[in-house]
Amino acid sequence: MDSRQLGQVPQNPYLFLLIIMTDEHEQKDTFQVDVLIPAHPTRTTTALFEKTKRMIMKVETLLGFTIKRQAGRCWICGKTEGELGAPLEAHHFGVEREYINAPLRWDLIAEDFPIFDWKNFDPAKPEIFVDNMSSQGILLCKEHHTGKDTGIHDLPFSIWLMQRYLLDGTRFNPTEVITHGKV
Repeated sequence: MDSRQLGQVPQNPYLFLLIIMTDEHEQKDTFQVDVLIPAHPTRTTTALFEKTKRMIMKVETLLGFTIKRQAGRCWICGKTEGELGAPLEAHHFGVEREYINAPLRWDLIAEDFPIFDWKNFDPAKPEIFVDNMSSQGILLCKEHHTGKDTGIHDLPFSIWLMQRYLLDGTRFNPTEVITHGKV
């Protein structure tokens, strides 16, 4: 029974989450991306690419990608709520909320998110990790979270990430010119 229909919210907020559920469903989207890719040489396989690809096929190493978050700033553009005139949103960077009841490979998640307190983790309570934004969340402005042709929910990750790395003044798509906040 939906507790909202009773006019009450259970004392335990996790119980409320268990009561209101969306059934498993298929999501189909036509994926269209409208971004400007800079002029570049025709893609070729370089010796460095081949050498390092062979290395990662044989040697277990760290990716070399560290996510450093600046307090109160969008992870992509670096703008604050004050600069944006709008609230920042928290994005589940590892495990999206809709996968909370999925059969997950917690051993791999633990490897990818080592700062979480895995010793006290109970897989029967996945929300303890999934909703822990200090372990797997990043702050994003609305544009870089859910914006069309700019948001992480709308672009392939490798293209979305370029908005963080491109210099200010670079045209990213027909409507966005890259501008980063004051850091």
